Amino acid sequence: MPAATRRRRAPWVVAAIAVAIAVVAAAVIGWAQLQRPADPAQTATRFWRLLADGKAQEALALTSTAADSVPNGLLLGDAVYGKADRGIAQVEARSFRRTGDEASGTIAYTQHGTRRTARVELALVRRGFLTAPSWQITNAPLARVDVTVASDGQADALSVNGSSLPLPSGGGKLAVPALPGSYTFALGDTSGLFGPVPRTVAVTGATAAVTLGMKPTSKLGEQSVAQATKTVSGCFAQPSLSGCPIADGVRNVFNLTAETSVTYRLTRAPRFSFDATTMRVTSSADGEVVATGSDPNLGQFQNTAQVSFAFDVAVTGGKIALTPHDGGVSNTNKVLSSRD
Repeated sequence: MPAATRRRRAPWVVAAIAVAIAVVAAAVIGWAQLQRPADPAQTATRFWRLLADGKAQEALALTSTAADSVPNGLLLGDAVYGKADRGIAQVEARSFRRTGDEASGTIAYTQHGTRRTARVELALVRRGFLTAPSWQITNAPLARVDVTVASDGQADALSVNGSSLPLPSGGGKLAVPALPGSYTFALGDTSGLFGPVPRTVAVTGATAAVTLGMKPTSKLGEQSVAQATKTVSGCFAQPSLSGCPIADGVRNVFNLTAETSVTYRLTRAPRFSFDATTMRVTSSADGEVVATGSDPNLGQFQNTAQVSFAFDVAVTGGKIALTPHDGGVSNTNKVLSSRD
């Protein structure tokens, strides 16, 4: 190659080599920057600020605990946690220290007006040559909430902040993990005979507990009163009280037995009321019963008694059942007698 030609090409070769060196240097510098993780305090602060915003799943993505990997982790979804009364504010990092691929420090925050702190531990996670390493929280603040169902088998649904949870079979207990905040639990009953008694539990530490019950509804009271009224009127539709569940109670009022030839009439029907505390239907106004019969020793007689009635109420599978309480009948005054 002629010398003149070589001289013309020499600057271009030098420039190409320089560009190549610059590209390699930039790549090395970029890679070095890529391998430099963010400050661990930033990750910890972001986690708690996401909790403050109700973004549970995004927050847990910064930890070693994925929301969908936790058993009974229904409280960890945004649908539930977004409705929780979190009350988290004024999040700030304090004294974070790194040792190799580990770091730890303290986050200070306010929850419902109370200043709190949380210890945060992190590990550096390296995912690939071209992927920047990142800090991952290894001690996510997951508490355990022990939910006790005490509904005597009446509940057929369990909810928290309006979202369904699995109901423990036969009642019992259910342990659910939860992030910091306040949650409202309630039982449900599709029959409408029992209503929820919502309970709110605040999760501020490692464990929390809540016991859930139910209360009788007006529907249960109305249907129980109607059933008691029907039972009593049905009894006296048979003057001999045949098949009547309170027959023995009525006879005891008059000190008579089934062997005595007697007929019974309900001359004034009682009024009933339902007591939700004792689960009992009782007379709010007495009834009047007349017993007419004959006896070898007493001859013909007709006795009148003012009586009250009482029934215990039980519900099984949405069905109401009444049983006489202590015989179901009691005398509220002296029996008035007349004899031939």
